[in-house]
Amino acid sequence: MRDFVLYEGKNRYNDSFRGFENLMRIKGMYVSGRNNYIYCSRTVQREHVPKDVTKEVVSPKDIAIYNTLRDNFDLAVAFAKKYLGYYIPDSRAKDCLAIYYASQGWLYPHSTVNNIPFMLFYLQPAINPYGLLIKKDSELEKSVLKTEDLRLEPLSGKSGNYYNKLLPNSRQYMSLTMMLWGHQFKEDEKDALKESISIQISKDISQNPEIHEWQTLIDQKIKIPELKFVKFINAQTTYRNKDLQSYAHQLMPPL
Repeated sequence: MRDFVLYEGKNRYNDSFRGFENLMRIKGMYVSGRNNYIYCSRTVQREHVPKDVTKEVVSPKDIAIYNTLRDNFDLAVAFAKKYLGYYIPDSRAKDCLAIYYASQGWLYPHSTVNNIPFMLFYLQPAINPYGLLIKKDSELEKSVLKTEDLRLEPLSGKSGNYYNKLLPNSRQYMSLTMMLWGHQFKEDEKDALKESISIQISKDISQNPEIHEWQTLIDQKIKIPELKFVKFINAQTTYRNKDLQSYAHQLMPPL
């Protein structure tokens, strides 16, 4: 098995390495200069770059993020499904990748290889969550069940083993919107990295069809597990979604 390591030129994979060198590479991934840590947010946070400002200079970190997503787009989608708590169809995933590519999401200063699956969908526009398939036993499902304005409808067939359908809990029309927002990260007193984004679902309470007034129904914080995506990539030795892989390679030329 190949272990995912530091991006150096065109080689993004290397054989297993041991001991302290392995720990340092995974934890820091220092290339040159303190802004080039590839895998974690521990150092980019010290740059104090506004979150919504992108960089003009493409660093080795940026190239690593770009090519990692290009080569592992299907795995990024699978990982996002697992942790965000809702089903992401391939068509929506492709739309999100197109938006990510057009907006050069890899230049977002707080992007890392580890948070690729979350930044991919963090940058998408708000969507209508009507009929969204919510993963059973997820944190998002728990939040939905606590909300009077929303309900979950059981599904038949194989999908029903894993998901329920999100619907308004009303006989009247309800306009809904969902977005990912609030990317945060910090180290606690034990030097552990706490990184998260939030899923927000809102309903329109405006009486004027020309003006929206959104009331938040759910604001669920999702923890981004440190280094898990890197391990997830290394563990995938069998099934890959060839359609998503092909789409990413066609859309994104290698850097």
